[in-house]
Amino acid sequence: MVSKKQEDIVEPLDLESKDMWLRKFRMAKTQQTLTLMVERAIDQYHKKPSVLGAIYLAECQRERELETGMLLNR
Repeated sequence: MVSKKQEDIVEPLDLESKDMWLRKFRMAKTQQTLTLMVERAIDQYHKKPSVLGAIYLAECQRERELETGMLLNR
């Protein structure tokens, strides 16, 4: 049996939060790392449209942050 890491255990409603995904995606310091993180998240939650929406919005914001070199607040 595979044990889940503590960071992988998230409340279902938190998964639909763009802010939760944005915090996670801010660990990515390059576009390539961000792409890999987003692909993994999509593979994991591809059957949940509301979660996919939050992932997409967080990805877009993080891409803008990486392009401008600054963090955007909301």
